[in-house]
Amino acid sequence: MLYAGFWKRVLASIIDNLLMWFVFMILGLIWFVIQAIGDWGSSSAATSLLTDGSPPIFTMKMVGQTLLNWGVMWLYHAIMESSKCKASVGKLALGIVVVDEFNQRLSFGRASARHWSKFISAIILCIGFIMTAFTARKQALHDLIARTYVVDKRELNHILREQAERGAGM
Repeated sequence: MLYAGFWKRVLASIIDNLLMWFVFMILGLIWFVIQAIGDWGSSSAATSLLTDGSPPIFTMKMVGQTLLNWGVMWLYHAIMESSKCKASVGKLALGIVVVDEFNQRLSFGRASARHWSKFISAIILCIGFIMTAFTARKQALHDLIARTYVVDKRELNHILREQAERGAGM
């Protein structure tokens, strides 16, 4: 099996992040327009009674936006990787897919576990991602946790076709 290497996965991640950045920019623009329309009716006197004028470190809007972004990222990755595609847009662009130990597509639950495990890979100084370059099957920490593999799509299709032919020939 031809496992996807570190740099190919990094490039796929960059493509996915650019796509998500574009989506978040559009959503942010829509949110800005909705807020601007809603603010036409509010008075600055009412707003000044709610704050002392200094900018808050965290606002409920910021927390809500962060949670919404995390939710969108989770759904994007979990739905795409558990779909017939077996990959996000970035992975598809590079001809790689995510599979389980039986070379089958992931369940939504396993794809979700893989996504959320990326936080563990990130909080340990991204060592969980760097592991990809040094493990035998090119697995990152989140792949090891979720028992998943990122493989070349053409190679996988060839193997699955051979397995089907052997099964039909019995």
